Amino acid sequence: MRRLACLLALLATPAAQAAGFTLHGGLKNESAYFVAGEKRWDKIQNRLELKPEAVLGGGWQFRSRALLWYDAAMDVEATRAPDLTGAIKRHYRTATQLKEAYLLYEGDAFDLRLGQQQIVWGKTDGLRMLDIINPLDMREFILDDFLDSRIGLVAARLNWYPDTETEQELELLVIPDAKPAKPAPAGSRWAFVTPSPPPGLRLAVLPPEAPNWAPRNTEAGAAWRANIDGWDLSLNYFYGWKDAPNALRRILPGVMQVKLRHFRMHTLGGSFSNAFGPFVLRGEMTVNLREGINRIGATFADTVARKTTLNAAIGVDWTKRHWTISPQLFIRRIQGWEPALLEPRASGFWTLRIATDFMHERLKPELLVIADWEAGGWLLRPKVAYEWSDHVTTTLGADIFGGHAGSLGQFANNDRVYAEAEYTF
Repeated sequence: MRRLACLLALLATPAAQAAGFTLHGGLKNESAYFVAGEKRWDKIQNRLELKPEAVLGGGWQFRSRALLWYDAAMDVEATRAPDLTGAIKRHYRTATQLKEAYLLYEGDAFDLRLGQQQIVWGKTDGLRMLDIINPLDMREFILDDFLDSRIGLVAARLNWYPDTETEQELELLVIPDAKPAKPAPAGSRWAFVTPSPPPGLRLAVLPPEAPNWAPRNTEAGAAWRANIDGWDLSLNYFYGWKDAPNALRRILPGVMQVKLRHFRMHTLGGSFSNAFGPFVLRGEMTVNLREGINRIGATFADTVARKTTLNAAIGVDWTKRHWTISPQLFIRRIQGWEPALLEPRASGFWTLRIATDFMHERLKPELLVIADWEAGGWLLRPKVAYEWSDHVTTTLGADIFGGHAGSLGQFANNDRVYAEAEYTF
C-alpha cells in the first residue's frame, strides 16, 4: 500500500503532469465456483488495473502497473473452519499489489531500468524453468496468469545491444529486494498438503527464515541473447534464492519441530527457438547448483541435502489455418540421488495446448492440459473467450484436477467453473 501511495504521489507532481502522460488499464470481474468437494464460491473478484506511464524528458520514462481488488465471495460465503476462517477471508478479500513501477532510460545502444519490475526469461508455456527471477503469489496455485502472479522486485537492469545485425543483447541484473514466493494461506483450499507428524509427536512450527531487503541477500544475474542463422539463442546465469522453502525438521521428546528456510542456488541455463515452416521448435535447459532438497532425518542439519539438479524442456508449436497445437515435455533429474530424499530421482510434466479462433478472430476456444508423469496428477483447462469489441472480452472456462496426490492431484476436490468479463481502456 505504501508503494502504491508513492506511485500516486509521483504522478500528481507538476513534473509528471507537464510530461507526456498516459493511463491505461482495465476493469475485470473473475468469478469461480467449486463444483467438486464442498461446493461454494471460490471467488467473485472485482479488479481494477492501472498502468500509468509518463515521458519525463532527457531520455527518461516512468512505467508502472498496479492491481486493486475486492473479492465478494469472502462476504457471500459463511466463515467456517478449516478452509474459510476469518484469517483466510482477510487474505483473499482485498489486495493492493504494485507489480511494476520503474524508471526507464533508453540510450542509443542500451536500456536502463531502475525500480520495481517483472523480469521474464525463457520460452516455455504454462510452467516455469528459466523464468525463476520473480517469485509467484500462489493464492490460486498456478491458475493465475503469470503476469498477475509474479511478485514485482526492485532491481537495477541494464540491457546493452552491441550488435544490431545479429540482434545481440547482454542483460545484467542486480536485485537487492529478494523475496520468497507467497503460498496460499495454511488451511485454505489452495494450500499445499502438509504431512502429519509421526504418531505420538506434537507438531511445533518455528518462525520461518526468508530472504529480505539486506545486502547479504542481494541476487544477481546475467543473460546473453542473439539471433544466429534464424536461431533465437540465450545463455543465462542467476544467483538467487530458491522461491520455495525447504522444511527443516527436528525430533525432540514428544515434539517434532519444523522450520521453513530458503537456500541460495546458482542457476545456469539457456534457451533456443527456430521456425521451420508451420513449426516452431523451442526449448530450455537449466542446471541448479546446490539446490535444497528435503530428505528424511531427525535433526535440522540432515533434513536438507544440497544437490545438483538438471532440468530441461522442449516444445513444438504447429500453426496453420487458425489452429495452434503446442506439446511440451519437462524433465527434472537429481544428480547424486539417495533413497532418503523426499523427491524422486527423475520427475517431470508434459503439457498440450490447442487453440483456434472463429468469427473473424473474435471467438477463441483453447484447451490446456498439464500432466505430472511421475506422480500421476493432471490438470485440464478448457476455456472460450469472445471479444465483443477492442475493449470488452468475456471468457467461460473450467479448471479440472485429477490423479494421485501430488503437485496436481492434491487439488482433485478443487474442480471449478469460472466466468470473466473485462473492459480495457
